[in-house]
Amino acid sequence: MSNLAVVTTPSLTDLVTADKADTSAIMAMLGQSSDAGGSTKSVDFLPKLSIEHNTEDEEGNTLPRGQWKFKDSSGNWQHTKELTFRPFLRRYMYTVWDNAEQTYGSMTVQAASFGDEFFDNSGGIRCGKLGKKELALLDPDDPERTLQANVKCAQVIYGTAETDEIAATPVVWYARGSNFMPVADWIKTLEKQGKLMFNTRAKLSTLRQKYGGNIYYKSKIDVKDYVEFDPAADVPILEKFVESVNSHNAYIESEYKDARGEFADAEIVEALDSND
Repeated sequence: MSNLAVVTTPSLTDLVTADKADTSAIMAMLGQSSDAGGSTKSVDFLPKLSIEHNTEDEEGNTLPRGQWKFKDSSGNWQHTKELTFRPFLRRYMYTVWDNAEQTYGSMTVQAASFGDEFFDNSGGIRCGKLGKKELALLDPDDPERTLQANVKCAQVIYGTAETDEIAATPVVWYARGSNFMPVADWIKTLEKQGKLMFNTRAKLSTLRQKYGGNIYYKSKIDVKDYVEFDPAADVPILEKFVESVNSHNAYIESEYKDARGEFADAEIVEALDSND
């Protein structure tokens, strides 16, 4: 199981620093290939890049809703209407949000391809997400449809965020919901152009959207420029991101094994009870 989830750092480093780069192999490992089109305890040390959806903080201070936010190198929250984002690595993961606890009730490993196994920390696969064919077989009023709607797939984008005032800062962006397709389309375009994602920088801004009586904001992505990969400066950043993925996956796999062990114990008890 571990072989599916953990990236081997030396091989990735060797690929990106080779005299003759194997673009296809690097894309696959970065999660950029079209074949891949597939806050946690392990990556909390990486600042999270997201759009501010609140209007005020817990102390009642006004927040600039609709702007990007992330913590700078000093640990201070920064808000900005626009920023420059350079993607290094993409992974996919499934999560289920628990409204009562205000935390994730279940989450999976981060995988480079939808063809990988998405083990989750509840002892299941993909947090119980059904495939399209299975979902289509459910009755329209089946309660399972509500449960399925709560299982979200996110693109986990590791990269650097910077502004005119803030130096490039390693961050992680969980692109889900209305942000999923803009990111997917952007990276797919890079793949078609034969460009590695870490050789491009984009200007991120936001778009105000209205659905019924709800107002929300989604990401707007515009290609800014293309940059060369600098092994001395960029390999440590890339390896930091790979370490984050491996740490997250090790934690989820451990939880998965523990949960499966509990399932096995329960099945043994049930079998013994039935024999009484």
